[in-house]
Order: sequence, then C-alpha cells, then structure tokens
Amino acid sequence: MKKLIIISIILIFALTLWFNRGGVDTIYKDHAPAQPIPEEFEPTILWPKTVDDKKMAGEASGVAVNSSGDIYYLHRGSANYGGEKIIEEPTVIVLDGQTLEVKEKWGENQFLSPHGLEIDHKDNIWITDISLNKVYKFSPGGKLVQEFGDDYPFYMEVVLRIRNKLSNFPTGMSKSTFARPTDVTVLQDGSFVVSDGYRNRRIVKFDKNGQFLWEKNKLGTSAGEFNLPHGISSDDQHIYVADRSNARVQIFTHEGDYIEDWDQSELGRPFGIEADSKGSIYVADGGDTLYPKSGDGTHQIVILNNDGQIKQRFGTYGTALGQLNIPHDIAVDQKGNIYVAELRNNRLQMFAKKNEE
Repeated sequence: MKKLIIISIILIFALTLWFNRGGVDTIYKDHAPAQPIPEEFEPTILWPKTVDDKKMAGEASGVAVNSSGDIYYLHRGSANYGGEKIIEEPTVIVLDGQTLEVKEKWGENQFLSPHGLEIDHKDNIWITDISLNKVYKFSPGGKLVQEFGDDYPFYMEVVLRIRNKLSNFPTGMSKSTFARPTDVTVLQDGSFVVSDGYRNRRIVKFDKNGQFLWEKNKLGTSAGEFNLPHGISSDDQHIYVADRSNARVQIFTHEGDYIEDWDQSELGRPFGIEADSKGSIYVADGGDTLYPKSGDGTHQIVILNNDGQIKQRFGTYGTALGQLNIPHDIAVDQKGNIYVAELRNNRLQMFAKKNEE
C-alpha cells in the first residue's frame, strides 16, 4: 500500500510538470532582415524529382557528404517526428556526387523517427533515431555494423520531465541511455559525441567502442548548459553544438571544455551545423516557425569563420526554388556546394557554387 501511494504521488507530480511543459524559457531574438542568394550560388532541388519519389518523400531530417562527394540524404517517409511505426520506405537516399542522380536507396523497415546523419572519416554512415533512442553505425555499403544506446525504460519520459524541473531528481538511467538523440559527430580517432537533445539536454562523448568518456548535461542558458542541443559537428580542435532553443552555437574542446558561444541576432536559430575542412562553419537557421510566439523568423544559411564572424548569410522563407522552409540540416562538399535538408518542404536542395571565371 505504501509503495502504491508513493508511485501515485510521483505520477501526479509528473503529470503536473508534463502539462506545465517545465524547463527554461526559450530564447527569442530580433529577426535580422533576410538576405538574397549571392550570385555565386545557384539553387537546385536534388530530391525528390520523380512523381513516385515525391509520393514517398517525408520530413527532411539530415544530409551529409562522403569522401567521394556522394550526397546522403535522410528523410522520414510516411512517418513524422516522434513516430512509433516502422518506416517501410527507404529513408536513406544516396546521390552520385558527379551526376547528382540517385544511385542507392536503403533504410527501409529500419527506423521509427530518424533524425541525425553523419559520415565519418572512413565513410561509415551514422544515424540517430529519436523514437528508438539509439545511434546506429552503418558500413559505407549500408550494412548495420553497430548500434549504441541502452534500452529506454517505459517510465523514463516521465522521470526526465521531473528531472528537468528538479535537477537532482534521480533517474536511474545509465550514461549510455539516450533520450531522443538528435545528432552525432565522429572524431578522427573513432570516438564520437552525441547531442542527446530533446530530453537529456546533453552532449556526451564515447570512445570508438562505445565506452562513456564524459558528458555535459545541464538544462539552462549559462555557458555550457543546453536547451535542446539539436545539431553537432567537429573539426580537428573543436566541437560545435547548435543549441537550438537557446538560439546560439556553443563551442567546446574535444575534452568537453567550454570555449565560447555565438549568439548574434544575424545567426538566427541554429538547427543544423557543419564544420568544413577549410575553417568555415555552416549553420542551418531553421527560424521560429516551430516557436509560434515569434512568427516565422529567418530561414537561412549562415557561413562563419571559426572565430564566429559571419562571412555570408542568405535565404528567405518559402517553398519556391531557392527559398527555405525550416532548414533542418546542412552539409558542404570540397567544391563549396551547400546541401540543405528542408524539414517542411520535404526536399533536399543544393546551392551549387559557380565556377569562378
């Protein structure tokens, strides 16, 4: 009887927090004026193109480029965010980097709600699933090699709601339990860092075998705290985190030491982030459409140097060619071509870098 009373009290408290949508306040910024596409870039819709592909195409989630220049695009097919039904359609679309034609489709009957996409230095493909609460590693040919993440207990959703109100509330979860992981970045030594974002509000690093190394796990707006770490990328020295609901990018060392954050109004609300090999950081600013308090906001591409200075930004909200509707993820190839996965436009758009005369 005593045990039942305790469980009832916890459930009542949890439901109260659930409906109050606890946590820290979302950061809103003044919307910077939209900027047109520079003449050096030419927009093209890469996928879907055919009638059949348009019927199959779902919410755009991720994009990445391998060492050969092939483009990998991740979408949700007939499912939506947080779906609980196995997606029967191929969720990974591979386009030839030279011809831009589809060369492979795979990932059917594998995911519930795929979210983050990464290609490592050996061309392995990494995908996070926010409903399965797993991180998956596939071979360059698309064969499942490893999966990471302890099973997510049925009660954990409620417990984490309480923990995000009461920071010392015990969850009983292991360091290897993900709670809606959003993205992953892989370092040269094979270690990887996961943005474990919708419930845990943390970034967490593992060695190449999946052994826990460190985490930064605190909900908040101060340095090193997160409110929805949504995208993550890295270069030889730094880890870059798109701290979405805090409307900023946070930068850390590979050992997890906080360095600085970038939060200028022109940066908008970072959803996806990509560090290239030439010292530039590309941000997909997904705007405020999912944050109705502030209108649509900016939907744009932002290019910064690794000191956080904005070099270029461009994009307008819409559905036409060259416009963007919640750019969810971003990638860049060695030629400077930019690829954007648009959540609401259900498409992969390329901003091709024109050859200089």
